[in-house]
Amino acid sequence: MAKTRSSLKLNRPLKDGSKPERSKLKHDMRPKYRGQTFSTGNSSMNPDRKREGPHQRSRATIKRLLMYKNSKPVRDKNGKVLKAAPYQSRLPSGTMARVEPHRKWFGNTKVIGQEQLQTFQANMGKVIKDPFQVVLKQTKLPISLLQEKSKQQRVHVLDTESFEYTFGKKALRKKPNLAVNDLESMVANVSERTSEYTQEKDKDFYDRNADLIRFENTNPLFRAGQSNRVWGELYKVIDSSDVIIEVIDARNPEGTRCKHVEEFLRKEKPHKHLILVINKVDLVPTWVTKMWLSRYSKELPTVAFHASIQHSFGKGSLINLLRQFQMLHKDKPQISVGFIGYPNAGKSSIVNTLRSKKVCKAAPIAGETKVWQYVMLMKRIYLIDCPGVVYPQGDSESDIILKGVVRVENVKDPENHIQSVLDKVKKEHLCKHYGLVDFNGVDDFLERIARRNGRLLKGGEPDYGTVSKMVLNDFQRGKLPYFVLPADYKPNEEVQVNEENSKPINEIEKEEDVVEDDEDNDNVEEDFDDAASTCSGLSDVSGVSDLGAKFKKYEGQVDADEEVQKVDLKQSKKQNKRNNKKRNLDILSKDISKKKEKKNKKKKVKKIKHQL
Repeated sequence: MAKTRSSLKLNRPLKDGSKPERSKLKHDMRPKYRGQTFSTGNSSMNPDRKREGPHQRSRATIKRLLMYKNSKPVRDKNGKVLKAAPYQSRLPSGTMARVEPHRKWFGNTKVIGQEQLQTFQANMGKVIKDPFQVVLKQTKLPISLLQEKSKQQRVHVLDTESFEYTFGKKALRKKPNLAVNDLESMVANVSERTSEYTQEKDKDFYDRNADLIRFENTNPLFRAGQSNRVWGELYKVIDSSDVIIEVIDARNPEGTRCKHVEEFLRKEKPHKHLILVINKVDLVPTWVTKMWLSRYSKELPTVAFHASIQHSFGKGSLINLLRQFQMLHKDKPQISVGFIGYPNAGKSSIVNTLRSKKVCKAAPIAGETKVWQYVMLMKRIYLIDCPGVVYPQGDSESDIILKGVVRVENVKDPENHIQSVLDKVKKEHLCKHYGLVDFNGVDDFLERIARRNGRLLKGGEPDYGTVSKMVLNDFQRGKLPYFVLPADYKPNEEVQVNEENSKPINEIEKEEDVVEDDEDNDNVEEDFDDAASTCSGLSDVSGVSDLGAKFKKYEGQVDADEEVQKVDLKQSKKQNKRNNKKRNLDILSKDISKKKEKKNKKKKVKKIKHQL
């Protein structure tokens, strides 16, 4: 007969029918964690025990102590290792280590020689410096280790071998390593090098960051574009953008370039694409635009642009370039394009031109854009407008005003800066614009303009302040023609100057507008996907074809102007519906009023007949 369970015996009722009382002792109770993976012992080295008070060890402390305990080998009384510590076991003498029989040991390995490294480094340097080539896919190899970061051609001997350890009592070698045989030849060599020495050629006195030194003006008016708020907006735009467009003024390209931001992008953000856009090309001759394009195209992709919603130039070329970058980033749902540059350079105007609509607040004065603005150009291309940023480079107050950084209305003594205008603008252009015959000096120039335009104070004295502000405003807004040439410019070498090239480029070159000039709107996508397109017909961007990537037609992509037209059509349809409803209501109200008038007339006629 099978044995009955003890639990049934314990639970049997007594003779009086009451249930038996069970013992509440711990050893008599059923264990709670029977068959579990952790123990419930109350040992001081058990990390799973219940902690009843703050005086007991915590779980982390117990684990740390166990790690200390297990990290030591187990030894006998003589010190012989009976059990080695973890990761410290040794094979007994006489055993042979064997290689894993795997086929990877008999295939190609990632071992590369010094010659292959040098050739790869040279070819990679050419590709990186080429503005028309883009690295599509980076290898897993540590290419950053191949970059030479040495700033000196010769190693300083005194850093490695000091004078004391070479010639003194602590000398480590018997003979000094000299390139001369006797003392006379050494003296002659030293005297020759001393006579040929010039401090200008000494690289120890050359500061590589001399162009990036920060010069701050004491006057807060001339520190426009340098506040922490504006720089914060700039870094927001840089971090949010895949492609960064730097807008510069065609009249003074070098003076409006942000060299500090470019250096920051090269060092800290090398994966972001940088483009130069030379805006306001309608204010300079064509040969000047061609010269700057030929120079800047060697460094970065450059586009000549004239911002205008109706009569733009370079719009198709810039959109072509943005589309090529968008096709390079197919893995992203969309790319963002940020616009940076000096104040009053035309960033917001370029965004409005690309959108064919006024979407950003733009004005011919500095500081109109306060915060960054996100605008959609296409389904996969977004534009980010940024406030103007100025990095102090030691410019004078007159240069800051003439660059358009400061609003003229806030300048206290504008007549002090007119001499800079006379130095930059030719005398014949000033006389032609203001209708003058001739003038001598700044005072005579301002007095003639004041009397001609009626800007006089009491007693017939000329108002120099008002006239000076008028001249500075005309200079900033491009009414006075001028342009700046590079310091190393040599005529008749880069471009030819003739009568045809003296006109602005937007009057000579025809803009290939994809939507407005093409008769077949179905070929818009093909025109945009053409990899051999050029920037304003001058700077070639067809170098993207060297990447070996074929730009296929993207079906879901629509032209920016076409999208704008669709949005405008929808809005116009809604407005037409509203207008039709209003017209219908007006017609109904007129009909009702006419019917009421007819009824009233009939009633009056009936009353008259009844009276008769």
